[in-house]
Amino acid sequence: MNRFEKLLLTVFFVEIFIGGGGRLIDFGVLSIRQVLFLLVLGTFIFRIIKEKAIFNKEINTFFRFNPVSIGIYALLAWFCVSCLIGFVNGHPLGAIVTDFFRVSYIVLFFPLAYYIAQERFPLSRIITLLKYSAIVVSIFTITVSVLGKTIFAADFYYFWKFMNTIMNDDLFFRPSNSVFYKSHFFVLIGVILAFNDLLHKKYSKLNIALITIGSISVLWSETRGFLLAFMISVIMIILLDIKVIVDPIKGLKTKIQKLLQSRDFLKRFIISIVVMMVVPVMFENMTLERFGTETVQKHKYSDEEKKDKKYKEKVEDVSVNKRIEFIKDSIHILSKPANLIVGTGYGMEIAGRITGIEMSFLDILVEQGVIGLAIWGFLFLMVYYNYWVSYKKGRKLMPLDFALLAVFMGILLLTNINPFINNPLGISFFLVLLIVSQKIKEYSVKEVFK
Repeated sequence: MNRFEKLLLTVFFVEIFIGGGGRLIDFGVLSIRQVLFLLVLGTFIFRIIKEKAIFNKEINTFFRFNPVSIGIYALLAWFCVSCLIGFVNGHPLGAIVTDFFRVSYIVLFFPLAYYIAQERFPLSRIITLLKYSAIVVSIFTITVSVLGKTIFAADFYYFWKFMNTIMNDDLFFRPSNSVFYKSHFFVLIGVILAFNDLLHKKYSKLNIALITIGSISVLWSETRGFLLAFMISVIMIILLDIKVIVDPIKGLKTKIQKLLQSRDFLKRFIISIVVMMVVPVMFENMTLERFGTETVQKHKYSDEEKKDKKYKEKVEDVSVNKRIEFIKDSIHILSKPANLIVGTGYGMEIAGRITGIEMSFLDILVEQGVIGLAIWGFLFLMVYYNYWVSYKKGRKLMPLDFALLAVFMGILLLTNINPFINNPLGISFFLVLLIVSQKIKEYSVKEVFK
C-alpha cells in the first residue's frame, strides 16, 4: 500500500465522518463523496491490474468468495432487480437512479476488504479518525446551536438561511433552534466507543473530550433515536461483559458469585446502570423541547418566512405524524403479495415522498420486498455470527469488540427511526464491521489488531 492510497483512505474516511450528506463540495455534477467513491474503487482496480493480480485472491477481493462477499454480490444483484422493477412500474427514472446510487456504495466492500488490515490501514486508525472527526462535528454543531439560541435568536430566519446556504441545505434545525447534522450519526458512535473505553480504564484526553463535548452535541441534536440507540448499546456492553466473565465458570450460583466478587465489573455495571437511568429523563426533556407547542404558538411569520416552505417545516416539526403516514401507506402498498415478496422497485412514492423515507427497514421492505430485506438481514447477522464463531474457537472478546457489537445493535434499532443503514453513512460503518468480523473469524487476533 503506497502513500497515495493511505492519504486517499484517510480523506475518504474523514469525509464520511464529517461530511454529513456528502454534498458540501461539488465538482460539477459530482459531489466530493461520489468523487472519493470512484477514486477508491478506481485505485483498487488499478492496483489489481498493475500487480497482475486478477487471480490472486489475497489482493483481488472480487474473487475472494466467502459468505459475506456472496451476500454482497446477492445484494448488488437485487439492487439491479429493484431498478428493473421500478422501471417496469413506471417510477421516475431520476428517482430510480438516485435510490440505486445511494445503496451502490456497498460495492466499496471489495476495496476496503483489501485495504483494512493491520499492515495496510488498521482498524485502530479508522477508530481514531472517527473520534477526532466526532469532536470536530460536535464543536461545530454546538457553536451553531448556541449562535441560533442567543445572538441570532431574534432574527433567526436569516441565520437559518445563511447556514443552510453555506452548508448546502445539510443542516436540520429544530423548533428550539438547535441543529441536527447527519454526521451526528458518527458523534453518537464516537460517544459510545469513548464510553466503553472509559469503562475499561482508558482515560485518554481524546475519550474524555469526546464524552463531554459529544454528549452535549448529541443531546442538542434533539434526536430521540440517538438516546434509545445509546441505551441499547450500553445494555449490550453489559451483557457481553457478563458473558465473558461467567462463560468459563460452571453453575449458576458460582457464576453470580464471580460477578459479585469482580470489583472492576461491579464498577462498570453500576456506572452503566446510572447512565441508563438518566437516559429516560433526557428523552422526556428532549421530547418537550422539540415538540412542545410553545415555540409554534409564539412564532409569527414574516412575509419572507411565509414564502419559505422549508423554514415553516422547521418551526412546525411534524416528523412523528409523517412516520405514521409512511407506515399506513406502506401497509396499503404491501397488501399485494407481489409487492410484499419482490418489492415495488426503486423510485416508489410512499405517503407523497419518493426519497428520504424516515425508516430504513420499511423503505427496504417496500422497494426491495421480503427478498431484499432478507439479504440485508443475512449480512447484519453475519457480523454477529463471525464474532460468535471466533469466540467459540477460543478468541476472547476484547473491550473494542464489546463496543463495536454494541454500537451495531444500537444502529439497527436507530435505523428504524432515522434512515442510516441504507445510505453511505450507515453502509460505510456496516462495511467496516463486516470486514473486521470476517478477518477475526478467518485469522488470528494479531493479524487484525496489534
